[in-house]
Amino acid sequence: MINDKEFIKFEDGFFKPYFEKFIEFKRGKGEKVANSTLTRMRKLNSLLNNYQSDRITEQMILEVLAPRKGLSEIERQYMTSVLRQFCSFLILLGVEAAVIPTEYMRVARSEFRPYIFSGEELRRLTAAADSLSPARRSKAHQQIYPVLVRILIGTGMRIGEVLKLTRGDVDTINGVIKVINGKNGVSRYIPVSDSLKKILCDYSETIDMSYEDKPFFTSSYTGGHLTYDAMKYMFPKIFKMADIYLPDGKTPNIHSIRHTFCTRSLEKMLGAGMNIYTAIPILAAYVGHMNYMDTEKYIHFTEQGHEDFIKQESALGSIFPEVTNE
Repeated sequence: MINDKEFIKFEDGFFKPYFEKFIEFKRGKGEKVANSTLTRMRKLNSLLNNYQSDRITEQMILEVLAPRKGLSEIERQYMTSVLRQFCSFLILLGVEAAVIPTEYMRVARSEFRPYIFSGEELRRLTAAADSLSPARRSKAHQQIYPVLVRILIGTGMRIGEVLKLTRGDVDTINGVIKVINGKNGVSRYIPVSDSLKKILCDYSETIDMSYEDKPFFTSSYTGGHLTYDAMKYMFPKIFKMADIYLPDGKTPNIHSIRHTFCTRSLEKMLGAGMNIYTAIPILAAYVGHMNYMDTEKYIHFTEQGHEDFIKQESALGSIFPEVTNE
């Protein structure tokens, strides 16, 4: 049964009970309905209530999904996706609902372009984290960031997953990090390298690991988990210390470290002779992707990888027969 507290912000109207059934339906299939999705459903419910109708017409769809101030194109596409699914659900229940016009189903492109770090840049990044000066209130960040940066580089974990780690999630004896309810509700165990295991062991000796529910990385300001706001302040600082900049002079996005991990890891697996059809599923499971298409988005050509591809591609020329006009 759905918790009633989740529907406090749903306005009363014809579609409210159908949104509630829709959420139950999605969860019944094993899907995680994120808070952001619930928020979009509440918005759609409010917008549809304005029409005081017991059906969804194409005109209603056009007006609800029309571009407007304060609604980004990416968010509009998310709203479109939710409404498309909801309309299909209503049709199954015998409620009249129009089909989303095809012109609204364009895929929104993110402006984010990952930066793939070189091996030398990764070394400079860890060196910069190791050389942080003490803060006014605490020296804790001098212990935390060298470990945090190495976890990102060595596991490809999402920064949010790292920040949520508790002491019970890190098995320093066996060298395994446990991620519970990561993105899309995916949980996984992440074995780490011997070198990272040693770093985790050394760090664990500076904190009391018997308190399993306490944050693995504790904020000296709040006593709770480190926040993403703290990361947005510290990582540009560390990137600058490491002299790592984008072509436009800005510093890279933290998430680029994850892209780099996926790209470098695939290169190593293929270089070791592993078939790509074997490598991709292994990499997808390790980094917590629900499907292989998600993993493909993280695979980028490095300069060396591109050169290797050109060499291999050029060898294919003798395989294909020439086509003549004779």
